[in-house]
Amino acid sequence: MNDTNAQFLSENNIVLDLAATSQAEAVATLAKVLERNGNISDADTFTSDVLKREAMTTTGIGHNIAIPHGKSDSVKQASLVFAKNKYPLEWHALDGSPVNIIFLMAVSAGDAGKDHLRMLANLAGRLMDDDFVEAIKAENDPAKILAIFNED
Repeated sequence: MNDTNAQFLSENNIVLDLAATSQAEAVATLAKVLERNGNISDADTFTSDVLKREAMTTTGIGHNIAIPHGKSDSVKQASLVFAKNKYPLEWHALDGSPVNIIFLMAVSAGDAGKDHLRMLANLAGRLMDDDFVEAIKAENDPAKILAIFNED
């Protein structure tokens, strides 16, 4: 098991069939998931903080994937949400591709980089593995997706 992924992602934070029609709607909807699951205290504040960060530079990394994130005082527990959106979204990705795979990272404003960098480093490493990317794109069962994340 990959301890880093297991620490930040739970089955409750896997959203399939997200029906957002914009980047802002996707972030706001996923922030509500984090709020409902007790990871953040205020979805509106967290959404605002993530969108401020997104305005600085895109988090669309290409291949239909985005990793929006932002440090926020509303974060109670560093967490990750994985989502598949039904529709391709404009995200100003580095390769110009629309986004339908979203990894929303929640990091406390007081984090000195430890959780944020561990989560990002682990995720970036996994996303360099084409087999991992294909597996998460193809799978539609949250438990199986979580198992894919937790594979070494």
